[in-house]
Amino acid sequence: MTEAVRRYPVLIAGGGPSGLALAIELGWRGISCLVVEQGDGSVAFPTTNLVNTRTSEHLRRWGFIDQVRFAGFPKDFPRNYVFVTGVFGRELARFEHPANGDPRYRSPYSPEGRIWCPKLFLDPVLQRQAKSLRSVQVRFNTRLESFHQDSSTVVAEVFDIANNRREQIAADYLVACDGGGSTIRRQLGIRMEGNFVEGQNLAILFRAPLLLSNQHGKAVMYQVINQKTVGAVAAVDGRELWRVNLRGVRPDQLPSLNSAELVRDALGSDVPFEILGMWPWDAHRVVAQGYSKGRVFLAGDAAHLLWPAGGFGMNTGVGDSVDLGWKLAATLQGWGGSHLLDSYEPERRPIGIHNVNEAADMRADSDTQIPTSPLLEEEGEEGERLREKAREAILRTRAKEFQHDSAGIELGYRYDNSPICVLDGTPPPPDDHATYTPTTRPGARAPHVWLKDGRSILDLFGRGFVLLVLSSKITDLSAFTPAAERVGLPLQVVALDEPEVRELYERPLVLVRPDGHVAWRGGSLPANTADIIDRVRGAR
Repeated sequence: MTEAVRRYPVLIAGGGPSGLALAIELGWRGISCLVVEQGDGSVAFPTTNLVNTRTSEHLRRWGFIDQVRFAGFPKDFPRNYVFVTGVFGRELARFEHPANGDPRYRSPYSPEGRIWCPKLFLDPVLQRQAKSLRSVQVRFNTRLESFHQDSSTVVAEVFDIANNRREQIAADYLVACDGGGSTIRRQLGIRMEGNFVEGQNLAILFRAPLLLSNQHGKAVMYQVINQKTVGAVAAVDGRELWRVNLRGVRPDQLPSLNSAELVRDALGSDVPFEILGMWPWDAHRVVAQGYSKGRVFLAGDAAHLLWPAGGFGMNTGVGDSVDLGWKLAATLQGWGGSHLLDSYEPERRPIGIHNVNEAADMRADSDTQIPTSPLLEEEGEEGERLREKAREAILRTRAKEFQHDSAGIELGYRYDNSPICVLDGTPPPPDDHATYTPTTRPGARAPHVWLKDGRSILDLFGRGFVLLVLSSKITDLSAFTPAAERVGLPLQVVALDEPEVRELYERPLVLVRPDGHVAWRGGSLPANTADIIDRVRGAR
């Protein structure tokens, strides 16, 4: 039986981090949406570990950053990464970072920082927050099976698994956050391009209450390098649950593998453990050829699949959701121009391609340069020589990921070819994986600086556009505000007489978008303010 059609402004297929982030972004802006997720909302196998600095900034804006910081992972557990020949073996190198609960966890370039929050804890927080928003509905055990669209509407057929009931749902827009095997992407006929099998791997979830008795101390990840094992043992709950990712395990090998032996080889000890589950997975380097068709959009894993190196996967998906979210809201509220949603793909697809390649290249660099000889664990000069060689290779190839937190990627990404940013002809800062260079060049994330009142300047951004006036010499803004008012664009003018802000922001006038990216900047009030307003709202 198929029930009558219900209608929502936005229908989101998929209730993982990308889908929930989009629902939260829309709900935060007062836009009604429905999330349908075929699972029951539980985390069957914890994967995602890292909430990066940019995602943390979004969580701060949404108002629940501390709920994620203290979601369940011990707040005093340091975010250390230790390279070892085994969890109970010899140490090769380490990268140390503060715990979630340590005030030093913040990045020097942000009011927030990286947070270790495995999916086991992250998903429930996102679910609760989405459900708490009046305009958001989340339905689990509900699968989107098919859809069709015309110039004004998308109609989807969904199946209520628990009640064995079909119904039709109409929406102004449909967003596919339904993962790498996206049903929606396939129905749209959008292909993925790239390398689908860059590596075959096996993840094993296990319980080991005594693992933290190892001689290296607490670490969120022990990167294991020995003759039998190349992989990582990651903390799931900071207490007794762990996940080991083993590289180079083919599916045809699974029937003959001794999972207990694999875990023991990674631990380098007979410490007791209990295996809870296994999950074979392939590493990808693929991006969708297009991010939309008609009134249907792709986000998250439906748009890109990448190596877990760097923690880019989930965080790239959240970035998609934030970019698309404010544009959907603007369009539905009537002030977004007819081309605003067209800017989603030229802004986010280059970021997807960049992050997919960075993650794969990061892994490839370390694979070719870190030795795996059995002598790594031996006493004597040869063992010491190899361990020193391994240490140097680790510091050379993995520091950008584990020491510098990939700051250039997390905070330095830019929408260089955006049709809704007014470029000013200035050269971009260096594109460096490890190093973030603050800039207000249009398309860049507006940089963080602490204001005199104790707030981050980022706390000013979000609800609408913000025009920063950083010079007392500019007093007449009579052209800018009316141009925004005529088209209903939400604009707040903020004057700041603070030398540090003026120096960092490079121009006396900086226009910041709802997502915190710079749309335009200038040295004086332009004559064509109406053209600029139309450009940044996608009306030109």
